[in-house]
Amino acid sequence: MNITFYGGAGAVTGSKYLVEAAGKRILLDCGTFQGLSDVRERNRSLPFGPETIDAVIVSHSHLDHIGMLPLLVKRGFTGPIYATRATKDVAEYMLMDAASIETQDALYRAKHKIGSPDERVPLFTTEDVPDVMKQFQSRPYVREDKTMHAVSEHIRFQFYEAGHILGSAITLLEVEEDGKVERLIYTGDMGPGDMPLLRNPEVPPQEVGTLLLESTYGGRTHEPIEAAYERLAATITDVLKREGKMIVPAFSLGRTQMLVYIIHKLVDSGRIPRFPIFVDSPLAANITDVYRRHKQDFDEETTADFAREGDMPLAFRNLTYTQSAEESKKLNVMPGPFMVIASSGMMAGGRVIHHLRHAISDARNAIFITGYQAEGTLGRRLLEGVKSVDLYGQQLPVKAQIALFNAFSAHADSHELQRYAEWVRGLKRVFLVHGEASQADVLAATLTAAHEDWLVKRPKEGETVEL
Repeated sequence: MNITFYGGAGAVTGSKYLVEAAGKRILLDCGTFQGLSDVRERNRSLPFGPETIDAVIVSHSHLDHIGMLPLLVKRGFTGPIYATRATKDVAEYMLMDAASIETQDALYRAKHKIGSPDERVPLFTTEDVPDVMKQFQSRPYVREDKTMHAVSEHIRFQFYEAGHILGSAITLLEVEEDGKVERLIYTGDMGPGDMPLLRNPEVPPQEVGTLLLESTYGGRTHEPIEAAYERLAATITDVLKREGKMIVPAFSLGRTQMLVYIIHKLVDSGRIPRFPIFVDSPLAANITDVYRRHKQDFDEETTADFAREGDMPLAFRNLTYTQSAEESKKLNVMPGPFMVIASSGMMAGGRVIHHLRHAISDARNAIFITGYQAEGTLGRRLLEGVKSVDLYGQQLPVKAQIALFNAFSAHADSHELQRYAEWVRGLKRVFLVHGEASQADVLAATLTAAHEDWLVKRPKEGETVEL
């Protein structure tokens, strides 16, 4: 068995891991690169022939894990795309949204003659998405069906809960070759174990020799969740007192729903007053509907917290989901206090940029950063303390409060990642993926020190390892 790391190696985006075994080529995820200056060029090509791939197994539906599927299909991939039912349902919304943005961006570049002629043509459009969705084949979690799902005669897989977003899965891949069985676990993006709404990550019970482990927070520890609740409640209360606006950049998928759940709990418990909250994202509203259709994937805590008849964790009376651009624009001139949750999570584009432009230079306001900010993004620069930012051609001073809430990240921290690896029976090799070098290297050192018999490696992009 060979594994080639074509993305998500020394970085947190672009996940693509090619497994070659038993005469087949299986791709684990097919995501876009995000954040860095060369992403446009990197997202215009694939480092392998799409027609040579036999199947794709998708961990979850964030674009850095599925965003290049339309290109893969358009350029010749005809095999199945395996995912959980919820991931399939969410993926269609995510890919349609990405296609719309791709088309708008291409039109803008053509109008202003930016880039080369081929960069003024969209890589894919909304018309390409249905062809991708036809190739999706949903498979249940092990908790629903313990069947090993066949990719071929000698390759099988199962999905375990990852606890990252709705539908996210840890994949157990089993290969029978030369009379021996080799097993691999790919975590995809793995959530922490104490977050609300979704179930905790699961560890396959079989002996497994190889683990592809995410390392987004490989060198960091999240603060306890209850302490984060208290700090969030205190920060919200302070901003309300000064009649400020709270701008919350959040991914439409996962982070938005989790934040709505947490704020709902804080309001219901009386820890914060009732105040206007807007989710300014049509995509988030659509995805929230998918969450409501997949209540069987919620955890027991959610059932207990919202046990009353008609009580819904993702809807309450001071919460409004905006749809139109006109509704969004009204928020820019509306006096505080209120909160806007809008995409994108790393402030790389989307409606949140408009809200930032109107709020970032007012000291009454606050910007809540609730997740990982990749190198090169606006979010990372704000965390690093930049004094001014360029938003739509305007150089604006940063006077708003920048409040970081890493505990609300949908990624496990260093202790949780180490613990997960230690729970895997028979482990021999750990490959750290989906993490910047500074984070993955810390986790590698920690795992190596604790387990000298393990091979722990941070593979480089394009590197092939033989098992």
